[in-house]
Amino acid sequence: MTKFSEKDSPRLINSAILLGCREAAQELGLGLDPILREYRIAPGLLTSPEGFLSHYQVINFLETVAERFDCQHFGFLVGKYQPPMQFGPTAQLLRLSPDLQSALENGIKYAKLYSEIAEHKIVIEDGYAIFTRRDRKPFPGSAVQMHTLGIVQLFKLLQALCGQHWLPSSVSFAHAAPREKPRYLRFFNCPVDFDREFDGIVFPESDLARPIATADAELLDIVCAHFDTLLTDQEQEGDMVKRVRNYIHRKIGSNLCNLESCAQFFDMHPRALQRALSERDVAFKQLLLELRMEVAEHYLQSSTLALSDLTEMLGYRNLSAFSRAFKSTHSESPQEWKKSRPIRAQLGD
Repeated sequence: MTKFSEKDSPRLINSAILLGCREAAQELGLGLDPILREYRIAPGLLTSPEGFLSHYQVINFLETVAERFDCQHFGFLVGKYQPPMQFGPTAQLLRLSPDLQSALENGIKYAKLYSEIAEHKIVIEDGYAIFTRRDRKPFPGSAVQMHTLGIVQLFKLLQALCGQHWLPSSVSFAHAAPREKPRYLRFFNCPVDFDREFDGIVFPESDLARPIATADAELLDIVCAHFDTLLTDQEQEGDMVKRVRNYIHRKIGSNLCNLESCAQFFDMHPRALQRALSERDVAFKQLLLELRMEVAEHYLQSSTLALSDLTEMLGYRNLSAFSRAFKSTHSESPQEWKKSRPIRAQLGD
């Protein structure tokens, strides 16, 4: 297998992409540690992901496992064992949308905020919706395992939105059929085609009108307005403080919202990033707290979002931790602060 260096691509990917690798390896009786060392991936990331990995680093790892152990369906198994979709800040857009079409369109619109790697598209053809995935920048070698993993993720996302009994009309892959094709048929429970023009999922166009059970139009407007601001900020150049604030805004609530991951994103040592911030009389923790409180104020005053959901969005361990942080900065609890202020949306602000 031809290996491509991470120097060939500066794009980064959340290390959570490797969740499910341990379980897949256990099913197959494989030992991954030598290959993890080969690609300088800490074994702990397979169970407790934190920070970024190079896009090429992940692709090379998955392809090497598949080739070295003659396991053509390794990426499929990784996706199968990954946990269900987590409704973090970006996924809020999906579950708050009124129907499947709106959810997918919102996900596509704001995709650049959370993925540098893949892009998705919906095409309507002959009464069917075709939801495709492709790399933003073509990979120069084989990326079959990553592409397979991505389609399994899309399938699980669609089922999370439509219900576990939802099934597509067919699933398509651009690569040749693996020996283990029956596994794919059992998992997707629909026709699975290989050697097609695209990687994607096909379902009836009418399914786009399926309502989302957790839809909330008022809160969706607030979240979209927030994400529109993030898109604008992402497109603007700024000094290091502004760039770090923008990073925190985009990653808040995720496992990437920490100093080490931020420094890795900017290709800096954490101490170098701290020094750059300290020259402006700020620290990463200070910026994180400020952004958390700004977002908290926004949702407390503009929506009826449950405090437990807000706690998750902000990345606090539990409601008590969020309440303590809020009270230390506002001298009153989130409930007290919210009660003393009218909801702006109701006032038409």
